[in-house]
Formats: sequence, structure tokens, C-alpha cells
Amino acid sequence: MTPQDLFELFIRRFEAAGGTLLFPKDGMALKEALDTMIQEEGVTSYGLSYRTPKARTINAILKDLGIERSRDYSSVDLGITGAQGAGAATGTLAFAFWKGMDHLLTSLPRIHLAVLRETDIFPHIFEGVTPLLNRKPPPPYLSLVTGPSKTGDIELTHVTGVHGPEKLYLVVVP
Repeated sequence: MTPQDLFELFIRRFEAAGGTLLFPKDGMALKEALDTMIQEEGVTSYGLSYRTPKARTINAILKDLGIERSRDYSSVDLGITGAQGAGAATGTLAFAFWKGMDHLLTSLPRIHLAVLRETDIFPHIFEGVTPLLNRKPPPPYLSLVTGPSKTGDIELTHVTGVHGPEKLYLVVVP
């Protein structure tokens, strides 16, 4: 499977699980894609993990758009973190954190923006997780996410955003 085939399979599965590819898509530049999402979702504040790929670029874009950055992760609209791996077979993202509270950005805000390096897409998620688990020390926080938070156990009604973000966006960078 070529890297392009792997990328396309991952995106198909990611979107089938309810995620939204934000960039690269439709020939939009990253700033335009972020601006569109900010406007559509009514985002006024964000939290950003320092380990996110392209964190400085994303931070500068959001600052230019007039969006407020906050460390009060429980009150921000948008949480932005890096994903350390992805599995094309299921469209699953792997998130690992070693210290601090940045892991809260994957679950507290109503919208989660994941940033993934295209070289971190693997045929199966275990290929993305195994190197994380082999690190010394392994991450104390490891989460596998397939789409936005969903449940169907509330009076048999499908509900999003109950146990985490109601929307999951993805930026894939070289």
C-alpha cells in the first residue's frame, strides 16, 4: 500500500467514524481552513498543547483571528493536541502525554482539533501505539480515539459529546 493509499484509507475511516478532515482539504490553506472552522463552530477560546506539531504556526493563526488562548481547559471551546499515531484500518488516533494537564484538551472542550504528522499513519493502530509503549518511561496517559464522543445508552437515544468533545477535527501536516 502506497503512503497516499494509506492516507486516503485513514481519512475515509476517520470520516466514517464522525471525524472531519480540516486540512489538507479542498485546496484551502491552513489559515483559511482554521478560519472556516472557527466561524462555523463559533469558537472564541482555545487551549493548545505545547507538543502539538506546528503549534507555533497554529497559535499565530488563531491569535491573528482574534481567538483567545487560555490555560483553563475546562472553559475553552477548542482543545488542540498532537496525535502520536493513527491506524488506517479503523481511522483511530493515538494520543500520549507524559506530564502536565494537556491530556485534558482531548476530552474537556466541546471541540477537539488533532494535529497528525502524515508519517505517523500506519495500517493498524497497534503499529502507532507500540513505539509509545516501548518508551522509557511509557506515557502515563494514552488514549485511543475513533471519532467524536458518542453514546446510545441514554434512553436508547444517540447523543454526541457526553463523555468528550462533540466534534473532532483533524489537521495532517508533513
